[in-house]
Amino acid sequence: MKRKLRIAFPAWNSTDWTGGLNYLKNLFQALRTLDPKETPEIILLIDRGDHLERHKTLHPYIDHFVVKPEPPSSPGFIKRQTTRLQKWMGIWHEPEHYLGTFLRQEKIDLLFSRDDLGPNFGVPILGWIPDFQHLHLPEMFSSQEINSRNCQFKRLTEQASHILLSSNAAYKDFESIFPEFTAKAKILPFISQIPKEIYTSHPLNVISLYNLPERFIYLPNQFWKHKNHLLVLEALSLLKPSHPEVSVICTGNTADYRHPLFFSELLIETSKRGLREQMIFLGMIPHYDLYQLMRQSLTVLQPSLFEGWSTVVEEVKSLGKSILLSDIPVHHEQNAPLATYFNPCDAIDLAEHLQSIWETAIPGPNLLLEAEARANLEKRTAAFGQAFMGIAREAIKLANPKSNVQ
Repeated sequence: MKRKLRIAFPAWNSTDWTGGLNYLKNLFQALRTLDPKETPEIILLIDRGDHLERHKTLHPYIDHFVVKPEPPSSPGFIKRQTTRLQKWMGIWHEPEHYLGTFLRQEKIDLLFSRDDLGPNFGVPILGWIPDFQHLHLPEMFSSQEINSRNCQFKRLTEQASHILLSSNAAYKDFESIFPEFTAKAKILPFISQIPKEIYTSHPLNVISLYNLPERFIYLPNQFWKHKNHLLVLEALSLLKPSHPEVSVICTGNTADYRHPLFFSELLIETSKRGLREQMIFLGMIPHYDLYQLMRQSLTVLQPSLFEGWSTVVEEVKSLGKSILLSDIPVHHEQNAPLATYFNPCDAIDLAEHLQSIWETAIPGPNLLLEAEARANLEKRTAAFGQAFMGIAREAIKLANPKSNVQ
């Protein structure tokens, strides 16, 4: 009997970036919908001393947890001299990467990675580049960080059999800086999952829990500078004289590693403008509550200046909810059925859209749209999982043509 493919995924522990964790969760859920014969063994690589509690949302989908070995110590004097001699004689060969050796011993067929791992890895790599934000918003990065990202992405591309990108927009960016590697690029948009249990209760229960108004516009985004919360403040300032009742509920991670003071500055600016009752900040909340706020809202708002592939847009597509979107290429590419677009640099344009929604939209879930979205989600999820496995098998065959992977 042919054994299942064993695919290893690194556990990304950063609390500053929840996108990686959400990506893995959505991918794992899609893989679990496949025929058991097609589903791979999902291996989560964790660092020594790491706490499994950090990855508890992934636990239902993991077959095995594997602790990564410690990097080898620096070579001693004799080893260094031997290496110099071998290089001088032209007989030196790059040793296999210690992690690659370990993964081969663990019978891992493929490693999914967004980090460059060095040459002569020994195990096929499927690389993932979430986005090329630094090309579009260079002012958000230092010159050192821009150079570092470019170098890291190039090394990963050189090492990997394939590179996963989430959008055609990202492919164009990839093509512009790595034209010699375009054959390696594979476009695979992810699909966001919605837990079925959220439909068993009315969202007003969550509204009561947070003491929120029944009518509001919902902005679920990390509080990163490029997510464009300041434009929303400007739009609410414009609306306040005529529509002081318009309110926007904001949730998300308050830590921006590039601009550590951003959230504090946002709160100060909100107070200066007298908008603490119009723009309400809840910070991080459970996903169950997040989806209920989406269901109850007049609409979901996504004002971001840049996205690789927006999780917020995918969530409303899977949920059956309208969304007000910044007019950027990737948002059009995501093609949400109930989308309206505004200029992300024009507060007046946004204010006009917010006013129109406030005056015409009805709060609460649309049961017909939700039913349609739930039916479509099953098909979309299966297609996502199947497409990933097709790319994974191809990556393995490219790295090892003698492999019997079908």
